[in-house]
Order: sequence, then C-alpha cells, then structure tokens
Amino acid sequence: MRAANQAPDPYAILRDWLAGAYLRPDGQEVRGRAWDEDTRYRYGLILAGIDAPAGWHGDWFTHIGDLVWHFDPRHIKDWAARLTNLDGSPMAAASRGRAVSAVRSFYTHCEEDLGAARWNLPPRRQLAGPTPPAPREQLTRFQTDALRTAADRYRGPHPERARLAVYMTLAGLRPGQSIAVVVQHVQRHNQAGPTWRLPAKNNSASAVTHPHPIPRPVVWALDEYLPVRTHKAPHSTGTTGPLLLSRTGRGLDRVTFPRLLRDVAATHPDLAEISSSLLPDVVAHSPSPFADETGSGSGTT
Repeated sequence: MRAANQAPDPYAILRDWLAGAYLRPDGQEVRGRAWDEDTRYRYGLILAGIDAPAGWHGDWFTHIGDLVWHFDPRHIKDWAARLTNLDGSPMAAASRGRAVSAVRSFYTHCEEDLGAARWNLPPRRQLAGPTPPAPREQLTRFQTDALRTAADRYRGPHPERARLAVYMTLAGLRPGQSIAVVVQHVQRHNQAGPTWRLPAKNNSASAVTHPHPIPRPVVWALDEYLPVRTHKAPHSTGTTGPLLLSRTGRGLDRVTFPRLLRDVAATHPDLAEISSSLLPDVVAHSPSPFADETGSGSGTT
C-alpha cells in the first residue's frame, strides 16, 4: 500500500466493490460481482457501519481506524471476539464467522483486483474460532399464539401495520422477505383466492417465487392495513412500492422491523421476558398458529 498520507479511502473502495464496478491500478474499469441486496447490506454494515443504528460502532473500519492498511491477524481476532449485535447483545459464533469472512473477502479484493500488498490472512476458523452448529431456536406454540394475540390487541403507532408485519412473520416470512414484498405482487381479487409472489429466501428482491395463497388470517390483516397504508410519492403509491411502509412512504428497514416486532411482543405478559431479544427469524422458524386455519404452516414454500 502507499504511505499513510497517501493511503486510499477504504470506504470508497468498499462502495465501488459492492456496486460491482471499480478501477484497476492501470485505470481499467472492471464490472465485478453482482451482489444480492442482503449481502450488500451485511457487508456494508459489518465493514463500514452503513445503515447501523445510532450508538452501534462495531464495524471493522471504525475498530481498526488508521491501521486499516497496516493490521495483523490478532486485530481481527480481537475485533471478532468483541462483536455485538445491533441491540448490544453478544454476537453468536456463526455470525462472528460471517463477519470475519466479510473482512477477508474485502482484503482479498484489495489484493487480487487492486494490486494491494498481501496480508496472508489465516483461514476464517482461526480468526473467528470454531462455529459448531447450534439447534435452531424456536418459539413454542403457546408463545406464537401469545404473539398473535398481542398483535390483535396492539394499540401503539400504526397498529394495522404492526399487526400485518407480525402476521407475515408468524406465517413464515423471514424479515428480508417481509420488507421486500411489493404491492404489485399482491393479487387480492383472484377467483381462486388472494395470492402473492414472495421474494425468494436468501436472494435479491427482484427474484420472486410463483404465486402462493395468502394465509387467511394474513388476508384479514392485509384488508385492515391497505386502507391506512402511508404511501407517499415518489417512494410509493397506492398500487406500487413496498407493502410495509414507514410514515415517510419508504419501506421499513432491517432495524425498524425487529424493533416493531419486539414492541408488539412487549405488550403481552407472557412474552415480556423475551421481547427485548426476540428475533424475527426465530418467529418465522417457529410453528405457525395459522397452520390449522390454512392447511399449512407457511406461505413461503
């Protein structure tokens, strides 16, 4: 790398890398990898704190500071050991491993595509520690029933939106899917019944599955929400844009969505103890209270 006072901007390199277009040292423009939306979000957050909530400063660039081009493996080990989730809770081993992979991938790009010095980083396992598979956490059927009741009784801000968001999660949609659902893909008046085309799991929002029937309880929540949906141009209209909207007309983000779920859960006495750490993924992977009413536990096959 160049001297410290001439060092390249790591944020600019990251931005170009995730955008899929960058300049090689010889000035040649390269069209790189087409990243999916989830990976761009995760790498941007872990490496540079992009879209991080106020108070969270666990990203690699903030941690390493002026040593961003002059570190050694022990710095990565120390950073990974201290990583927390956005809510301040300790990060699980598997998530630490993915964070270390993001750092290794960034410096591999700098080495191979930009001609930077080689850091000879050890394998991820040595930097993040072993990541033994853990049993998938789930709520009990009693707890999912309680969350459904809490959503029905919720009287906080935008209760119709909160109820639909919780119902979508209880129906098996992961948070990234719920956020990415657009109104255009909801067919409310089909002869065979309402359907929606859902974003594919672990993929970009542009990749959608074939039409799925909407679980009947979710249809009820949808009918209550659509008349009060806060669409505002140019971000959304009554017939276009994200289904779940903020008061500004933009789609909900990945920080607001779990916070909304926790706010609803906190109103039920049987969920109060777990509400502050409740994760949408845990709810989505739990037995659905809608299974007996729809013939299936999820609309995301």
